[in-house]
Amino acid sequence: MEFLRPFDDSFQKYLSDESRLTGRADWLSLPRTENEILQTLSHAKDKSIPVTISGGRTGLTGGAVPNGGLLLSLENMNRILEIGHDAAQGEWFVRVEPGVTLSELFLCLEKHTPPLFYPPDPTEHSAFIGGTVASNASGARTFGYGSTRPYIRRLKVALMNGEVLDIARGRIRADNNNILTIPLPARNLSLRIPSYSLPHVKNTAGYFTSPAMDLIDLFIGSEGTLGVFTEIELRLLPKPPFIIGIMLYLPSEESALQFMRSIRIEPIVRPQALEFFDSHALDLLREKREEIGQGGVIPPIPDSARHLIYYERLYDDERMTDNILGSLAKILPDCGISLDDSWVELDEKGVARMKDLRHALPETVNSMIAGVKVSFPNITKLGTDFAVPESRLEEMMRLYHARLDESRLRYVIFGHIGDNHLHVNIIPRSEEEYALGKRIYEEFAAAAVRMGGTVAAEHGIGKLKKSLLRLMLGEHGIVEMERIKHAFDPAGLLNPGNMF
Repeated sequence: MEFLRPFDDSFQKYLSDESRLTGRADWLSLPRTENEILQTLSHAKDKSIPVTISGGRTGLTGGAVPNGGLLLSLENMNRILEIGHDAAQGEWFVRVEPGVTLSELFLCLEKHTPPLFYPPDPTEHSAFIGGTVASNASGARTFGYGSTRPYIRRLKVALMNGEVLDIARGRIRADNNNILTIPLPARNLSLRIPSYSLPHVKNTAGYFTSPAMDLIDLFIGSEGTLGVFTEIELRLLPKPPFIIGIMLYLPSEESALQFMRSIRIEPIVRPQALEFFDSHALDLLREKREEIGQGGVIPPIPDSARHLIYYERLYDDERMTDNILGSLAKILPDCGISLDDSWVELDEKGVARMKDLRHALPETVNSMIAGVKVSFPNITKLGTDFAVPESRLEEMMRLYHARLDESRLRYVIFGHIGDNHLHVNIIPRSEEEYALGKRIYEEFAAAAVRMGGTVAAEHGIGKLKKSLLRLMLGEHGIVEMERIKHAFDPAGLLNPGNMF
């Protein structure tokens, strides 16, 4: 098997992902076809070799980091197979292999007539589509369009025993007894769906479960623990021709929350994306701009701005432009600002510059952590991924500020405020601060669960957050997940250490 070879030093890039964990492997498989994936799994099963699935290695929880055994990279499974229109469903779709990146997909769709787009728009465009499905990825536009899950029409999944599932949405559902009956080539597999309840917030923690659930949803967000995707069919939407992007420079956190409350009840201004930066985040960006100079991607930020909200609205009718801007102009004075004091863009190029500012923040935090690691190698960024119900957002934000200000730790808060999903990034400067930050991080996780939220809204569990999943689902929930895992992978060879 040419695609399967012993691991050597030239393959080091496969041993880590964006979590900065580093692992080890004995074998590397680079299959180009579904059949070569099946041969890889058969070889691993026969010799009881654990298999770690590797995609674009953009994950933040160590899911693609191997701990020995065989690493199966999907980078050569990278063809866009078909773009078509399903007349019966009245929708466009694209069929791809799992190693296609989001940027490759977006470039292809831009050239299509009519223009199409993939609404979830996960933040990291170098991510493989297979990885985004495995983690039920989301991004800024999830506020308006939802996460990956509702855009998956069909999956082909290779199982450890050599069988291939071809799952079309709507074809296999749990019955009234909560049993999924799955027709496999040589047998039927029946399993009871998990009985735990998932929080009613944006979530990617734990196997999906819901009464009368669709089989396809069990695999979405399963983090590669049940099978290997060999083909994926995504639902697409016609691309709206008009866009508004606005950076709102706000004087206080209360003014930001007032804006949130106002737009939720005003349909014409309800955006698809709504992002938040706290005062610490803006100060950090100002420092970075001063360091790199005016030629960088960070624009000047007014001194009066203590908080920032990025607002994005896509729409089909150019006549709506004045209506949207007019409605915003009426709302903003109650928030302490005017539209004239905000940065407004009405085309894709201008909006892209705004997104450069958004991306500059986590990149700046990561570079700071890299600098600290020179002196303290064990330190990592402590980044939360918690979401809570809308009614508890302000309470959660007060808790963040109270505990972190009391601790004197350096931190920034930013992220998807429309989904009540903010990232707290704690930036420790010593091992003592790192230990304190971890304790506070765990306090925040427990608080999110108490409020009916999730410990992983978009980045999944991977290898780093298993204790948090147990906190959220309890021992019984973990046992139920293990039962599902055993039904598809009895020897536990696939992605060991992820989620469990």
